[in-house]
Amino acid sequence: MVFPESIGDVVTRAGERAGIEIRFTGHSPRRGLAMSSRLKGHDQIVIAKQGGWAPHSKVLAGYLEVVGQWEDNGLFTKRGVVG
Repeated sequence: MVFPESIGDVVTRAGERAGIEIRFTGHSPRRGLAMSSRLKGHDQIVIAKQGGWAPHSKVLAGYLEVVGQWEDNGLFTKRGVVG
């Protein structure tokens, strides 16, 4: 049986094995879903429904605000960061 904590443990261990210096948790993919969805043009209500947030979640709004900062970045393109 898989529990939410199990997924978090898998994500954390994978990050450690990869040598990533910051600690990834089971929350990391959830936040990534929200940010990626916003970059693709979805609105907060749709993202909230898919990610399990309340429709007008202040936490989710904060994640989406960060995405807006990237859109105004001179290195950002719709395909990602110019490299």
